[in-house]
Formats: sequence, structure tokens, C-alpha cells
Amino acid sequence: MKTSLFTPHSSDELNDPIIKEKQREFLTSVSRSHAFQLERLGLFPQHIELSANTVGWKLSEVLAWIRSRPVVQFDQEGEC
Repeated sequence: MKTSLFTPHSSDELNDPIIKEKQREFLTSVSRSHAFQLERLGLFPQHIELSANTVGWKLSEVLAWIRSRPVVQFDQEGEC
């Protein structure tokens, strides 16, 4: 089975990449401030402090969050 960014091949925590802000925003389409608001409410993965001014997120947790989001279904007229 081929693996990709969206189908991780292993649950091995040692191989879990850390993504930074730009990657997180690209994957989730959630702004920095909104991501931190969701995080405070327990609705988004917790960030990891990498240095005094840099944070990151575990890729597996961000992908799991993305997969947990509801999917919008459109009818044939293009309406929800």
C-alpha cells in the first residue's frame, strides 16, 4: 500500500514529523489566531514549543483533526 501525507504509514511517535506554522495553516486553512483560540478550547491539537519564538504541531495530530472535520455535501444544484 502506498502512503502519502494524508495516510501515515506508522503510528511510531519517534517518526512523527513536527510541522511549523506555515505548514499548519496551509493544511488546515485556519488562521494563526483562530487555531490558538480552538486550541485553548480543546478543539485543536496542542502546539509544541520548539524555541522561545517558535511552535510546531505533530503532523499526525493535525491530520487527525482534518479528518475529523465534517464534510459538506452539495446537491446537484450546488446548494448545501
